[in-house]
Amino acid sequence: MRKILYVTFANEEAATGGGQCAGRNLESLQLLVGKDRVVTYILYPQKGSRTFTQRLQRLMGVIKGYMGGLTDEHIRNIMRILSESTFTDVFIDSSQLGILARLIRSRFRDIRICTFFHNIEQDYMRSVTVESGDNAHAFWIRGARINEKDACRYSDSVIVLNAKDSSRLAELYSRKADALIPITMKDNYCDQPDSKLAGCEPHTREAFFLGSYFPGNVKGLKWFCEEVLPEADIHLTIAGSGMDAFANDIQITDKISLFSFVDNLTSLYEKADFVLLPIISGGGMKVKTAESLKYGKYLIATPEAVEGYEVTPDIAAICRTKEDFLREIRNFSRPYKYNKASRDLFTRHHSFDASLDIFRKLLAV
Repeated sequence: MRKILYVTFANEEAATGGGQCAGRNLESLQLLVGKDRVVTYILYPQKGSRTFTQRLQRLMGVIKGYMGGLTDEHIRNIMRILSESTFTDVFIDSSQLGILARLIRSRFRDIRICTFFHNIEQDYMRSVTVESGDNAHAFWIRGARINEKDACRYSDSVIVLNAKDSSRLAELYSRKADALIPITMKDNYCDQPDSKLAGCEPHTREAFFLGSYFPGNVKGLKWFCEEVLPEADIHLTIAGSGMDAFANDIQITDKISLFSFVDNLTSLYEKADFVLLPIISGGGMKVKTAESLKYGKYLIATPEAVEGYEVTPDIAAICRTKEDFLREIRNFSRPYKYNKASRDLFTRHHSFDASLDIFRKLLAV
């Protein structure tokens, strides 16, 4: 009988894409082998100021390549847990913890190790440090490389989000992924499009953006509001955790409605003629894209926002420049707010049931 140790690190913002994807992974394992057969170990970051000894330990951890809050103490705890019970599998829910694959393999030869790559972390860490001018944290790149190399060498199975990441994995570490499991989510939307969703009369188009106040969201959205929105005949609704702070980044006009918290996202999605996704940084796949597809929305988006999604022109308009966005907005003439092609893509590839089948095959349960 399978017994799995699931290892992850605490995400400061569980509502972010990485946090939601990690939750999906854990729930999938619990459904497949039984909730009582999955033991969860979470690496929590240290809070508050560090003592001199703790700072020294942190420095030694950096030298060793520890990421994701990994410490010698966490390693000892994990090894103790594995030695005290009969585990068949370890699921490492981030390639930032790839060092664990090497350490576990050295002591537990018969345990099957699976590592999930939320990003190609070496590339992602480069984008958020050196390429963004944050040279002080360039050591993250080295840490990512050490962990991903160990994950690829010592894991029995490696999972990535999409084919692009699998190819990049092969390029960097000479190993392609054993499975592609894209962003998925529970389907809690009843797709019953009716006349109330039709854009029957000419009107100012309603655009919607959902995302937390997070640098990967703010950068592109701020650019759009400053460069594109003044020349676009649309009303833009922005909603997401902490997004009230966005009012300090831009000039709020009558073209913008800004919400930090809403009770009913469904009504905002249904009101929108299209979802706007001007994302220009980050890594992996965007959860907000899958959610937009779930609600049957047409997308006007950057290539970054739809990376890993098999979108076609009847699902999304891809924009790289200000002129692209203005052209697609001005030419937008779809008669209905609900877009069946978007909804169909979601149910085929991005619903929880679709990914559960892939997990089942991978685990052979």
